[in-house]
Amino acid sequence: MALASSTAARKIPLADWSRPAAAFAVNGVLYGSLLTRYPEIADRVGASESEFGAALFAAAIGGLLGSLVAPALTRVARESGATLVAGAGYALLAVTVVGAPDLFLLAAALLLANLFDGAHDVTMNAAAVKVQQVAGSPLMGRMHATWSLSLTGAGLLGAAAVGLGIPVLVHLGVVAAVVLAVQFAATTWRPRAGVAAGPPPMPTPRRPDVPAQRGRAVRLRHVLPVLAVAALAASYVESPGQEWTGLLLSRGLDAAPKLAAVAPVLFAAGLVLSRLVLDPAQRRWGARAVAAGSGVTMVLAVLAGFAVTLAEGPAGAALVAIAAAGIGAGPVFPLLFGAGDQLSARHGIPAARTASMVSALSRVGAISAPVVVGPLTEAFGMAMVFAVMAAGALLVLLALPRAVR
Repeated sequence: MALASSTAARKIPLADWSRPAAAFAVNGVLYGSLLTRYPEIADRVGASESEFGAALFAAAIGGLLGSLVAPALTRVARESGATLVAGAGYALLAVTVVGAPDLFLLAAALLLANLFDGAHDVTMNAAAVKVQQVAGSPLMGRMHATWSLSLTGAGLLGAAAVGLGIPVLVHLGVVAAVVLAVQFAATTWRPRAGVAAGPPPMPTPRRPDVPAQRGRAVRLRHVLPVLAVAALAASYVESPGQEWTGLLLSRGLDAAPKLAAVAPVLFAAGLVLSRLVLDPAQRRWGARAVAAGSGVTMVLAVLAGFAVTLAEGPAGAALVAIAAAGIGAGPVFPLLFGAGDQLSARHGIPAARTASMVSALSRVGAISAPVVVGPLTEAFGMAMVFAVMAAGALLVLLALPRAVR
């Protein structure tokens, strides 16, 4: 990756990096706040487990649609304006989710809220890529770590709000008001006159001639498929790592409920840890080496977990494997979204279009992974959770270094 070896890297001004950082924080806070209130929301509309699952499926479809329409929104309002519109829509519709009086309206509110969430996901990543291009310095690791930390903090505050008996409408109303103010302030803030603004924008490349266009098309036919494979495969690591590892410990290794509950937390902690060190790692070793290390770490970790589960080994060993898998998985999506930098600079593809592709495929993976994991674990045992993650990790190892080189 060119950013890693560039000698022209500049310090990113606060006014530049704070805009995408605020958007990542807003998105993580809204998602984390809603997660803590899902049980109460389901009880409010009298939804059974299958009915609430159908409502969440509508949310997933909304997120997928939002990630697909985001490039059009970006063309109309640019990255900063599109991020503000999508973030504001997500915040306002999050309040309608917790206020929905029946299951049908809940599903509709979740679909619309996640439509804006999907658009926000794409636009904030595209905005971060723009800042990264101008600065010539890796940024995506810090942005995705901001999202993960914001989600965790919002989850802890949400759990406290539930414990204190704060009404759900009050909780989400306050959260929505705060994040709206943060998103608006970060988008509209400009440095004072006389304060050095950010570095000058990168020059627009000349329009290539016809042979260059043909060469670019040939290269894209090789780059885009591996980018797509890596994005889809990564979801088959992250989704089971967060949603199925607790069940794996409790049913596959007979772990105590408290120990099983630690599994998704450790996986998420691994994500945060590796994302915090991703940017300096890219500057030192380059994106391709980091991508290869990420894939190798995931493959070895989930294969170790698979062996432990088959042998009915100690739950502690499985927890170590789960944490290591999270560390390996952490860099994948920041690297994939950051690949929009290279595709934009070398092939003229808008960053929002690449981000839309990555976001849409990751959501397809998140939707389909439970459908794959559930029947396999029922037929062959809980070790299949690690088996599915291993297949996804192997595909990431094969595709990710090629996608980001």
